[in-house]
Amino acid sequence: MTELRVRPYGEADRTGVLAIFDSNLPEYFGAGDREWLIETLDEPDGPGFVVTVDGKVAAFGGYELWEHYNKALLYWGMAARGYHRCGLGKLLLFERLLHIAQYADPPTRYVTVDTSPAIAPFFRHCGFEEMAVWPEGYRSGMTMHELRFDLAGVTVADLAARRDAAHGEALARLERRPC
Repeated sequence: MTELRVRPYGEADRTGVLAIFDSNLPEYFGAGDREWLIETLDEPDGPGFVVTVDGKVAAFGGYELWEHYNKALLYWGMAARGYHRCGLGKLLLFERLLHIAQYADPPTRYVTVDTSPAIAPFFRHCGFEEMAVWPEGYRSGMTMHELRFDLAGVTVADLAARRDAAHGEALARLERRPC
């Protein structure tokens, strides 16, 4: 049976996270983004999380709170190429939303993310609303989509149920491999 866990990122996960990033080049990230990831791992602005499959780091992402605004910003959010379409991204997303709803200090209302045109539909499917589209919004020239999730519209229990459902769905997909 497959073991699927979400836990806080630790220094021992660094090599695994960098391997996840590298597996997603060049379709999802530019080569120059690796230095940004390294900075995030060295000096995080908020908690990071990994999803492990049978003890191996398979996905990574985190969030930071914007002290002067009523929002949190999701950062990274990536799964190793071999785990795309397995449901790990959804599990990681709802784990982060639940963590923000429970532990953000100060509490915050909105969770925002900026992402590419290829990934924006995933966030809309998970309950985010699109706030803006920026042609060439990334230095790479890629269009940037800004989306937000309103925590005022859900309860902690609802987010926990969504996280648990995502865990179950991901586990079922992993058992059926390939995802």
